[in-house]
Order: sequence, then C-alpha cells, then structure tokens
Amino acid sequence: MEVWFPMVNQSRMRGSVEPLKLGSVRRQRPGVRRVLTIGGLRRTVQLGFAGFIIYIAVLQAAERGSSTAVSPEAFCPFGGLEGAYRFITSGGQTIPHTHLSNLVLAAAFLVTAFLARSAFCGWICPLGFLQELTSGISRLLQRRVPAARSIVAAVSSRGKPLAALDRPLRLLKYAVLLWSLVGAAYFGVMVFRDFDPWAALITIAAPSLGIGTVVLTVTLVASLFVDRPWCRYACPLGAVGGLVARMGPIYLKRESEHCKGCAVCSRRCPMGLDVHSATTIKSPDCIGCLECLESCPREGALDLRLGLPGMGR
Repeated sequence: MEVWFPMVNQSRMRGSVEPLKLGSVRRQRPGVRRVLTIGGLRRTVQLGFAGFIIYIAVLQAAERGSSTAVSPEAFCPFGGLEGAYRFITSGGQTIPHTHLSNLVLAAAFLVTAFLARSAFCGWICPLGFLQELTSGISRLLQRRVPAARSIVAAVSSRGKPLAALDRPLRLLKYAVLLWSLVGAAYFGVMVFRDFDPWAALITIAAPSLGIGTVVLTVTLVASLFVDRPWCRYACPLGAVGGLVARMGPIYLKRESEHCKGCAVCSRRCPMGLDVHSATTIKSPDCIGCLECLESCPREGALDLRLGLPGMGR
C-alpha cells in the first residue's frame, strides 16, 4: 500500500494544487518567488533554530556561574539518548550535563525521524546548518575568486583516490554511536562530550582548547571541500535517526520513465547520495531535506510516497 503526493505546480502558484505534467521541464520561479520554495523554507527554519541556540549560548556566557543560566546542551536530543539508561535504571536520575528536557527532545527526535526521514538533521540541527553554510561560502568563493577555485580544484583532484573510502567511512558514525551509548551507560558520564564538536561550538566562549574544538575546526575546514562531513561520517545522532527512518512510512521514489539521468538531484544532495540512479531513496544517510525533489528539472521524476514500512519499495 502506498500513497502518491502530487507536488504543487511550481510554475503556477495561485493557491490551488495541481498534478504535475509528467516529464515536462519545470520552470524556475522569477524574482522573490524563488524564496518561496522548499529550500527557502528550510533555510528559514535553520536560521531560526540557529538564532535561538546562539541567544541561549550568549545568555549562558553572560550569566556564567549563575544557577538560573540555561545551558544550550539542554536542547540537544543526543543527551537524552546517552542518559536514557541511567534515567531508567536509577529511578529518574540524569547524567552530568543532561536534563529532563534532553529526554523529551530525544523522544521527539525519534518520532520525527520515523515520520519525516531524519528531518531534524536536515531542517533543525544548527551544526548541520553551519556545515552547509561553510560549504555555501566555499562555492561562492569559487565562483567569484579564481584563486579559491584553483585551490579547491587542486585539493579535490588530489583527494579523488580517497573517494573509495566514502562508503566504509560512513559506517564510522555507527561505531561512534555504540561507543557513546555504551560508555555513558557503563561510566555514567557523557564519554563522547569531550570529542563532540557541538559541545565545543556552544562553549566557544570558554577559554579552553579541547579535542572537541579541534574536531569542530577539522569539520568546518572539511566542509569547504565536502558537504556535511560530520553528518556523513561521524555523527551518532544522525546514525540513530537514519536507522529509525529506514522503518518509517515516508520515502522518495524515482520514476525512471520520466527521469532523464541528468544527476542534478545527486549534485544537490548534501549527503552525496546517488539519487539519480536509485529506484527508491531510503538510505539511512538521507536527512529529509528534499533538496533533490526541489532541484529536479523534470516534473514527476521524483515523488514523495507514503507506504507501509518495507512494502511497495
């Protein structure tokens, strides 16, 4: 059983929903209407959450030492996953640096991952947004500054042999996930925290330089050449979301009879998935950003589907 969602015709936005004319070329929206897209909405949501976390971080820095200061870590779902075992086995106690809010957010994250294919990663996560922003700046510099274009081209050329490691390196995040959860359950502390670039980012005002800061720096430098490197290879929260999303009912389906194999969707995918050659897009690395769906120039080539998990795919 599956349901097809007809997309809104992007060349006629008059408040009505019309089935797309399959196989025809999708026309670009002129002027400000280009902002009224899936990508425009996603950027607005990302900016909103990033601004909120920055506000909380600034307040915490200003009220350092105060018992009323709210930590940005209280808004991280992974803290809830790390502390779940301790909370259950100790009758409601949390591990250091976590709060009850982390457990609530962890539950919300799992539900979102199941219903919307890890949309937290693609639409909300400020660290993911920061990586995309860095990659966007890199592309802008390459278009405007010849020297930057030459540097990126040289690095990319020399790094081509490393492309063979892409697939095995994507398994690293599952090892990080296992280590984080088992370590937190066994030791009763967040063993991953010292290495976490997110923890380093929200405590950037602190005068210390730890391993997490080094990981954050490496992540941002790598983002100049690879989209979302932390999300692809090392993020334990993304690993959880991907596993849950595989059991979810929503997925993308490529209609081969309407697809021309231009690979625009694959080039726009921030996770580097080969969308243009897949029958269904159900990879655990999918972050539900829908960039592939919006960028596809052929109407009807990519559809958003709803079906029973494991059926109709």
